[in-house]
Amino acid sequence: MQDTIKSPPAEHKTMRKATTLSIAVTAVFYLLCGCMGYAAFGDNASESLLTGFGLYDPYWLLYIANLAIVVHLVGAYQVLYHI
Repeated sequence: MQDTIKSPPAEHKTMRKATTLSIAVTAVFYLLCGCMGYAAFGDNASESLLTGFGLYDPYWLLYIANLAIVVHLVGAYQVLYHI
């Protein structure tokens, strides 16, 4: 009976597909946020998505948020190319 069951694809192939899809979805989301912000506000759009919500005062918090995005994407690329 086990001979008739198809074996699943290799683990590295599945992981590569999942990582590629997640990076693509994240990139599209960030691009849509930027394009929609520019379409809505034109040249008056804020530099950061967080400052659009009125979060100007603690600049260190904005730097940490931007750093977290960079770490997230760099880590995703490392996972993708390590497979």
